[in-house]
Amino acid sequence: MDKKKFRALAALIAWGIVLYVLLNHLSGVLALLVRLLNLTLPLLLGGILAFVLNVPMHGVEVRLSRWQEKHNKKIKNRFNTAVSAIFTFLVTAGILALIVGVVIPQLVDSFVSIYWLAMEKYPDFLKVLESWGFDTTLIQEWFKKLDLLKLLDQFKDNLLQILQTTLNAVSSTVQALFSLFTGIVFAIYILINKKKLGDQSRRMLYAYLKKERADRIMDVAALSYRTFSRFISGQCLDAVILGCMFFVAMMILRLPYAAVISVMIAFLALIPYVGAFVGMVGGMLLIALISPMQALIFGIAFLIIQQIEGQLIYPKVVGNSVSLPAIWTLAAALMGGAFFGIAGMIFFIPFTSVIYTLVRRDMNRRLQEKESSGELVSEVAEGDTPNE
Repeated sequence: MDKKKFRALAALIAWGIVLYVLLNHLSGVLALLVRLLNLTLPLLLGGILAFVLNVPMHGVEVRLSRWQEKHNKKIKNRFNTAVSAIFTFLVTAGILALIVGVVIPQLVDSFVSIYWLAMEKYPDFLKVLESWGFDTTLIQEWFKKLDLLKLLDQFKDNLLQILQTTLNAVSSTVQALFSLFTGIVFAIYILINKKKLGDQSRRMLYAYLKKERADRIMDVAALSYRTFSRFISGQCLDAVILGCMFFVAMMILRLPYAAVISVMIAFLALIPYVGAFVGMVGGMLLIALISPMQALIFGIAFLIIQQIEGQLIYPKVVGNSVSLPAIWTLAAALMGGAFFGIAGMIFFIPFTSVIYTLVRRDMNRRLQEKESSGELVSEVAEGDTPNE
């Protein structure tokens, strides 16, 4: 038996032993994996945060370099990286402070006023439904459960249990905040040293792998970064534009809850396909509490703005950032939502785009090889080239 076959057989036996041990100690292995995940969670959070923030940071770096070239300024790239990272974190912190200090209190006030308005208007709403022949017993029971004074009484009766639950929640929150803080520090380190870390990773790949395999990994990494960064930046910018359009339109039409509904639609627009329409339904229900006619006007305005955004703005802002046909985009969103919820819907679209592009590349290469060897006619080998 030659060396190559012996190594392959030894590797197969080793993998068989490892698989046998894993299957016989599955619960212990899963517990170990969960513990390792908890230990590495801050690092994972930092990596994800660094990847997301690197998108605007890279844009700042490019514009800063262009300004320096235009004015003949010679400054080290490390200085540009540090300035871009600090600027990106300051802008991000400012946006979060604005959301926490201004947007969230206004949303809370709006929802409180919506609650009292709903409690005031719902008897009239029930009368309309009863006049149409609907049984409103379930709706009345549901609204009784929403009685704010009754909820306060229950809160007083179960104060001790609530305090214990609160302490547990505070403990979990402290751990989560510690993980988040550690992740932010780790993300800052990655962003400031990203070029050095990239060079080290590249050197390690080419040192321990064959050149062809290292080239393949670098190509897949570059494709993944381009796809994810374009998709994230495009979706976020499109959501902001859509929210601003709704706010301006609702202010012009003098529709109520303009700020609340615009913010809601902007956030929900990050969810592919269904997000904006969920926002439309929620907005119509809120406005219908005041005026059904205004709710109808809002619905018509939504359809018009959605068409303008879908036909003119979205292709310019997002474009073909994921290079994925519509049927596969929908399938990716549905599969991601089924497995991982809203985050899965967002993540699976660029992930599927990367897989789709790699499969198309391999398919076209194989077809061209078969066509050149005479196994296929040229018409079969010719097809769409990957659109990246």
